[in-house]
Amino acid sequence: MKKVLVLLALLAAVCGLLAFSAAAESAAASGICGENLTWMLDAAGTLTVSGTGAMEDFGYKGAPWYQSRDSIKAVVVESGVTTIGDSAFSHCSSLTSITLPEGVTAIGDRAFYDCGSLTSITIPEGVTAIGDRAFYGCSSLSSITIPEGVTAI
Repeated sequence: MKKVLVLLALLAAVCGLLAFSAAAESAAASGICGENLTWMLDAAGTLTVSGTGAMEDFGYKGAPWYQSRDSIKAVVVESGVTTIGDSAFSHCSSLTSITLPEGVTAIGDRAFYDCGSLTSITIPEGVTAIGDRAFYGCSSLSSITIPEGVTAI
């Protein structure tokens, strides 16, 4: 009976390690990017920002995902996020797709600076300000939709 319990305990431990390994693989990296915002980069290269409120401005220090910037292929900003911070996705050379929700009101300076693979973006109706050089160096950008409500660009 004791051997059976030991074997069951070992089996449970192995299953737990396998489940942890699978979860770690699906979330390649994650962290905080604002007072109430989190981010997660999955193994497929999709960076998802979720929560409520404004994203931090990152400036020249780089966003927390900066070291993984070459593996970011898509950015999904979920409903509840109100701003895209300065330099948030700058130098993401493999970024091809961005999804921004209606609640975003501002896109910061250099937010998508030097994203050479980005081909198009639709800016939501609620955006009123687009920062300096927000799309500078986006050499593949062939389509951008800017809403009428933008008062500063």
